Formats: sequence, C-alpha cells, structure tokens
Amino acid sequence: MDMELVNIPVKLVLVYVVVLARVAGLVSFAPFWSVSSVPRQIRIVLAMCLALIISLLVEKKIPTPPQDYLALAVIIIGEVVIGCLIGFIGQLVLSALDTTAQILSTQLGFSLASIINPTNRTQSSAIGILAQMFAIVVLLAIDGHHWILTATVNSFSSFIPGQFSLSPNVFYLLMRLSADALTMGVALAAPAVVVLFVVEFVIAISGRVAPQLQVMLISFPIKIMVGLLLIGTSLYLIPQHLRQALSVIAIVLKQLFGNSIV
Repeated sequence: MDMELVNIPVKLVLVYVVVLARVAGLVSFAPFWSVSSVPRQIRIVLAMCLALIISLLVEKKIPTPPQDYLALAVIIIGEVVIGCLIGFIGQLVLSALDTTAQILSTQLGFSLASIINPTNRTQSSAIGILAQMFAIVVLLAIDGHHWILTATVNSFSSFIPGQFSLSPNVFYLLMRLSADALTMGVALAAPAVVVLFVVEFVIAISGRVAPQLQVMLISFPIKIMVGLLLIGTSLYLIPQHLRQALSVIAIVLKQLFGNSIV
C-alpha cells in the first residue's frame, strides 16, 4: 500500500526556525523560564513547543526567510538577540529585588554566609533567594509571563526578521530601566536600613554608657531579630509594591513594541 507523504511548506519550516531562534533567546533570559534548576531538556522542549504555536500565529506577518544558509544564519543571530532583549528586560526588573536583598543581607550580617541560588546557580544570601522566589511567584500571579509571551508575538510586527537594528531608543530604554531598577532596589530597602541604623546607634550609645556591655556579641542577634521582624511585618504590603514594581516590565515592553501588552 502506498503511503502518502505529507508536504510541509518550505516557508512554514523557515518561519519556524526563525521563531525558534527568538523564543530560544527568550527562554534563556526571561524570568521563570530561565531558571537553571529546571533540566535543560525541558527548557528545549518548551522553546520548541512555544515556537510552534507562535509560528502558526505570525506566519502571515513574516516574509519568507531566505533559503541561503549565510543569510539565514544572520537572521537567526538577530532573532536570538531580540529574544534575549525581551527576557533581559524582565531580569533587570527582578534585579531590583536582588539589590534590596543584598542591602538587607549586608545590614543583617547574612552576607557572610552565602549559599547556592537554585535559580541561577550562583552564590547568594538566604534573603536573596527568598526575595527572588517571592518575586517570581508574584510575577506569575499577575500574569507577567503572559506579558512576555504577548510581547514576543507582537515583536514580530515591530521587529520583522532580517530588519532588526539596535536603535538609540533601545539603548536609552535599557539604561533608564537599569537606573530605575537600582533606584527601586534602594527604595525598597531604605525603611529597613533606617530602622537598623537606629538600632545600631542605640547599641553604640549603650556601649558608651555601659562599657562592660559586650556590644559586638549582642549587636548581631538584635539586628537579626529586628530585621526579621521588619520583613515579617511587611509581608502584607510587599506583594502590592512588587506588583507595582513588576508592572514596569509591561510598560517597557509596550514602549519597545508599541502594542498593548496587558
């Protein structure tokens, strides 16, 4: 019995390859998808599945990619850069929480004992790991991963494969986002830093008043206790502030691609 061969259009295959390159860059850098504790095979399969779905959605928007290997390779490199750029925007916003955690860890003395962060396999403090995981949970709760996926689909209308160029506007947005992330991280840590500074001042005055008091022995436990109390009492307010901070991702993606993200 003769078997009928399934003819797949060449354009659909080339579009899938181009979309896969952009999605691969996204999965490599975007929050939640780039968690290194997830096996690489799962992330590869996820990228291939996402690329298949997106390629069916944007096939009509994309001109037929060239079949020449050299020209196709140049387009693929540009697509990887675009995907990494979309994911990097999300990572920049999450870096604000890392800045906050590092400041608090230094003030509490937790920076002396670092452990391996399961999300990126780097050394980090316990507060830094908790802050990053908490931020990812809030990001998923407010559909932040949908913002990134929507931006990826919309990016094929704004950045057509083969016509991508790093304009000054892109560099300006990245620089401004980096500055805003640093400012945001310091602002989130500022109340706790002020309280801990007051605690250190009171302990220093107590050491002057009572020289027999072992200031070095009691300062660390007191600061840790006060710091943990501050973190515990602020857990009710943290999700709201995180929601506002993470909404910057949608704002920047909308400015880049000029389409509605949320």
